[in-house]
Amino acid sequence: MDRWQQYLFREHSEAELRDWASRLRLFRYFRAYGGHANDADSLDVAFRYQGEAELVRLLGRWAIPVKVFHEKPPQAIPGEPYCPEDFSAFPRLVSGTRWIEQPGHCTLFEKPVFVWCSTDTVKVSASPSSWNVTEDHVRAAEALELEFARWGPFEVVDPPADTNHYVCPKYYPEWDWK
Repeated sequence: MDRWQQYLFREHSEAELRDWASRLRLFRYFRAYGGHANDADSLDVAFRYQGEAELVRLLGRWAIPVKVFHEKPPQAIPGEPYCPEDFSAFPRLVSGTRWIEQPGHCTLFEKPVFVWCSTDTVKVSASPSSWNVTEDHVRAAEALELEFARWGPFEVVDPPADTNHYVCPKYYPEWDWK
């Protein structure tokens, strides 16, 4: 087993990840970059959207509250030091919008999720507050996929980011995919 495979299968065996891959149609397991990246493993799906109005409609369809500022709110100044409390007071804005606040931690179809929007994608993580993906997260992702099928169609971005840290058909074509 090479170094990458040792890292990929350190928390979950190949058999377990293959099982999850065979059960999930949209969500992809992400193996954290690790080291000093301070990131976590996750189960993610990304959907493409075009323009601010479509983003607002999409989040609205999912009953995710959308906060739009009428003027640009104060933002952190790069290079300036802030204590954690002061820094967390700055709203995180969706890039490319006129001041839509990032959804972040919220509830989607009665499941806790973390939602983050880029200029053209919405990424949903079904493992929102954990360093490690568990069977409970996989079951939540399965339930979310059923809801997405009811509320779709959506243009899925697969993998959610172009990296082999996502276990997906592009990087693991020999696995059993739905």
